[in-house]
Amino acid sequence: MKAFQTEPLFLWYDYISCPQLERRKFYAADPSDGSNQANAINSIPGYITRCHFFLALCPTLDCPWEGKVLSALSWSRRGWCRVERAARELSDNGNWILVQSGAAIEMVGTAISFVPGSVGEAEFSVAEDRARLAPVMRNIVLQKLTRCLQTGDMPGFRRHFNLQSVHLRRLEIEPVCLLPSADAAPGGPNAVTEFLHQNGFRKAGKADAAGWRPLHYAALAGNVEVLRGLLEQRADVNCRTSKDEPALGFPPWLSALDLAVYYKHHEATRLLLEANGCLKGGTAPAIHFAAITDNAEGARLLRAAGGNPLAQNLLGFTALQASATYAAMASMEEMLAHDFQSRPGPLELSQALWGATAFRGGSAELVHRLINLRADMDFQFRVSRDLSWLGRMFSAAKSLQHRLASATLQTAFFYHQDGSTPLMQAIQTAQWEAAAALIAAGARTDLRNSRNRAAADFASGQSIPCFLQMGMDGDPVGCRRVSALALADGYVEAYM
Repeated sequence: MKAFQTEPLFLWYDYISCPQLERRKFYAADPSDGSNQANAINSIPGYITRCHFFLALCPTLDCPWEGKVLSALSWSRRGWCRVERAARELSDNGNWILVQSGAAIEMVGTAISFVPGSVGEAEFSVAEDRARLAPVMRNIVLQKLTRCLQTGDMPGFRRHFNLQSVHLRRLEIEPVCLLPSADAAPGGPNAVTEFLHQNGFRKAGKADAAGWRPLHYAALAGNVEVLRGLLEQRADVNCRTSKDEPALGFPPWLSALDLAVYYKHHEATRLLLEANGCLKGGTAPAIHFAAITDNAEGARLLRAAGGNPLAQNLLGFTALQASATYAAMASMEEMLAHDFQSRPGPLELSQALWGATAFRGGSAELVHRLINLRADMDFQFRVSRDLSWLGRMFSAAKSLQHRLASATLQTAFFYHQDGSTPLMQAIQTAQWEAAAALIAAGARTDLRNSRNRAAADFASGQSIPCFLQMGMDGDPVGCRRVSALALADGYVEAYM
């Protein structure tokens, strides 16, 4: 904040800074016709890299004439927004700031701390824009790889060199290759030799400074040929990373199967399962990683191999909760489509609804789906019941930190979570669409958590939308309108 107050501030606003009305014959990023628009688009990574602060302005806005509601969730799905986010997260300073209202401002530090997704898989109003952004995205990756080599960050180079299969997914463009080939013939051990050469490894079984082995990097890429070759050379399919990876938001003790599932490499997942890859994880079962990236096919493969949607991570959260937490509707439906013995009951469904509103999953569609499945919209979270012993210890430590030391959004979450309802969580996390959907469905506003705070107390001091303020005051009409508008098949009457 001191920099905002004491130093000159120059703003670069993407829409305003990029010419919008040029009539052109070439694709958007092609500057050969002298286009200012093309120059502006190609400069996006450069501006974002040089910015000290990157802010995503994502208020919840109802747009009845377009038949939708705009929010942080819709921002996360837009292709142009994803390329800007990728440019930031692949820069030297990957942190950015999410602004959902005047009071709901938070720092986003890692790729996994927000709804994940690649540029090529995003939504585009103009389908041709996907191809237009391909060279821009490739240049972002090239700059990242070059910086890693210049600074001697080989683990970082390996991560993003192999993640090109994800960064450039569905973008018809050749990946970056900075090293000359080792002239290995395709197939068999030679594929492994080339892989080790391109990644700067000397041995197939040795971990690097980041605690990752070649098998883990091959899983990042989803390279089935290399994975098979490494396994044939007796690589341990269940070897785990020994260190965390803060830039990607990964904890330690990840397996190749966890990584393949997280990045939606289905053939690699099949191969690792055939090689007896372990479904039980270090900090979470493999099915959790399918859940948070909306990997329905990966969840199906793991479920067929014996994975359980109700399996818990170290803190006590289930894979079903994980999918709801990230608004991962496809993977959540896969979690629900299983046999009677492991079918989630009202408690598990209610926990999932609470988890969705506590993090990034607060869409009206997800709220309505879970309520229709018998989730309790007035469910009150209990630390003693809904967390593991480790989760309870962690919650107690964060609550104590909130009271005695520095108060943050994270510590406030744990301090107030016992007895909290989905509506309280939706308001506390500024997920106005979810709050509207809950009020429209009849959620109670008079319940109080263990700190004697009601939903209105969390709204106090926040700049909440008018429709939500009306709903909190007992008039649900505006919330019903927004909730209906947000649903894929919602119908809204417009009065002139």
